[in-house]
Amino acid sequence: MRRLVSAFTAIALPLALAACGGETAPAPETATAAITARHALVAATLPDLKPVSGQIATRDEVMAVARIGGILTRLNVKAGDQVRAGQIVALISDDRLSQAAGAASANVAAAEAEAARATADLGRIRELHAAGVYANARLESATAMATAAQARARAARGEAGAARALGGQGAVVAPAAGRVLSADVPPGSPVMPGQLIARLSAGPLLLRLDVPEAAALALKPGDTVRLAEAGLPSEGRIDRVWPGATAGLVRVDVQVASLPDGLLGRRVSALVPTGTRTAVLAPRRFMRISHGIAQVALLQGKSVVQVPVEFAETADPTQVELLTGVAAGDVLVLQAESGK
Repeated sequence: MRRLVSAFTAIALPLALAACGGETAPAPETATAAITARHALVAATLPDLKPVSGQIATRDEVMAVARIGGILTRLNVKAGDQVRAGQIVALISDDRLSQAAGAASANVAAAEAEAARATADLGRIRELHAAGVYANARLESATAMATAAQARARAARGEAGAARALGGQGAVVAPAAGRVLSADVPPGSPVMPGQLIARLSAGPLLLRLDVPEAAALALKPGDTVRLAEAGLPSEGRIDRVWPGATAGLVRVDVQVASLPDGLLGRRVSALVPTGTRTAVLAPRRFMRISHGIAQVALLQGKSVVQVPVEFAETADPTQVELLTGVAAGDVLVLQAESGK
């Protein structure tokens, strides 16, 4: 019994003394992962990019139109064909033109016969005038008649040439070398003078953008435009900003190297610079995504806090733009993984 009391006293006495002194046992320390890298965030100036749409086109677009009215008897091209300048793309016929050409040829024959008769009469009258048979007045009259007949013959030949030329205008020719974009008039259709027969591309390929007029005010030739399409070059340079606006949109031509030749009319998304803005950039390796949430390790005093952030991609795949959660002047850190 005396041994049990002694043992109880040996255990209880230190506890009572500690309670009387007001002292508490220290809490266990939490292990903190070592910091392996730091990055101080700074504000950067970036171009403010606006998404716009456009299409692959050519610098010029020309029209092959009908010069006369009539019936389209032949269409020699279809969409996608390559043509050369002056190539006949269609033929138009009008029976009235052939009849007019025949009548003009008959008028030429009649006028030339009259001119030949008047010339022969003038020759005989000159001989008789030299013999003293005819007076000067008769010679002058014959000379005038021969001159008029020859003039009528020349006029008839000119009219016949004009009739033949008008008939030749039934050939619709390509005004420039290029590719046929559309040729939708079927053979056998009646056409009017000036009617579009084929639409052709001409000149080098380019990207033609439709930019809102408010954003177009900041654009100028030489500015860089980013393309957001797979299979195309990543950027181009503005070649021309058109001076007018249509339905609130301004046409902007962009030169892009190595555009594919077979994609005329393809719609393309692009980003045009409309000014500058301030952004906070960070190396991508300082951000991690866990369960769909992006987080960064932020140094606050002597502790490290995991902060959720929103981010956006940049032109540099090694960097991201941090939109929320941090600000310029904050310090991001990388920590060694636990157990290493």
